[in-house]
Amino acid sequence: MTTLRNVHIIDVDSAAIGDAVDIDFADTITTISPAEDPSAESNGFVLPGLIDTHVHLKSREPLVGALRSGLTTLVDLGTHPDSLVDDFRSDRGIPGIVSAGSAASAPGSSQIEVMGFPVGSGVTGPDDADRFLDWREAGGADLIKIIIEDPDATEVPALDIPTLRTLVDGARGRGLLTVAHAVTPGAFDRGLEAGVDVLTHVPFGARLSEATISRIVETGTIVSPTLVMMRAIADARLGEHADSAFALALSNVRALHAAGVRIIAGTDANETPFAPVPHGASLHDELGYLIDAGMAAAEAIRSATSGAADALGLSDRGRIVEGGRADLLVLGTDPLADLEDLRTPAEVWVGGVQVSS
Repeated sequence: MTTLRNVHIIDVDSAAIGDAVDIDFADTITTISPAEDPSAESNGFVLPGLIDTHVHLKSREPLVGALRSGLTTLVDLGTHPDSLVDDFRSDRGIPGIVSAGSAASAPGSSQIEVMGFPVGSGVTGPDDADRFLDWREAGGADLIKIIIEDPDATEVPALDIPTLRTLVDGARGRGLLTVAHAVTPGAFDRGLEAGVDVLTHVPFGARLSEATISRIVETGTIVSPTLVMMRAIADARLGEHADSAFALALSNVRALHAAGVRIIAGTDANETPFAPVPHGASLHDELGYLIDAGMAAAEAIRSATSGAADALGLSDRGRIVEGGRADLLVLGTDPLADLEDLRTPAEVWVGGVQVSS
């Protein structure tokens, strides 16, 4: 049993800072009680560990760095083979892993032909959806990732709407959430028509229409914009037009936020040579971009803690409560006053284990 004494918990839902408390925990938090000596000097502010809602896994060392940056949960949305994911799941020296493994895509997709995902991740039609979902469930998937391409914007093979709907309905029947890769307004609309739970990425080539944004609000669909990745892709592909494209991506997120869409923080962190996004530090960059798009600091923090946990059904984390996972960040200053302080927490605990510096 470990105790953090005379600390102040930041309630990420209300942005309130509580009175001094002592927190007892092992792998989970056992008790939170008033500090035995509240008059003593405070030992800092405690915040739930951060959640990156969109990453890809490859090697261990970047994940160790992510943990030191305060990330205690990583949501993998595209890693194979399943054995590699299993190895990372069992590693207590990195963040906790929630994983979809291989994403569903159309046969002949870029994911299969260029990125090397298994041929079996290609779904030939509605009648093939159960086969894919059985495979993902047997592989231990916590959620289902679906690649939604826009036939009007690309010649890349795309899953049709009946197949998308069958995948979403089948996943829901198995108690699994669906997260859809979508990078154009048309792909957003196809995802909404299919009924996906989360749309990840945000368009930077065109504005989202008011009708699309209204439908996102009406359906309660969640958006993980991955602005850091959109910046990286713009820089890699668009040359002198990169700044204007990224400004459009920010504008789309600003419109989503103003309309009341639930937005969660994700980065698409990866180690590819084309548009690498570093694990850990990039989530802090993402929070800064979300603030640029209109979020208050408290809202940005919520998007990577309780908001992310609620969106993905991770009921055991995202808040500091008795019975929750002991994923804890200890900071010397209040991050609500300066979000930059969140980049270098004084202490990081994941599942009750302290991270060495």
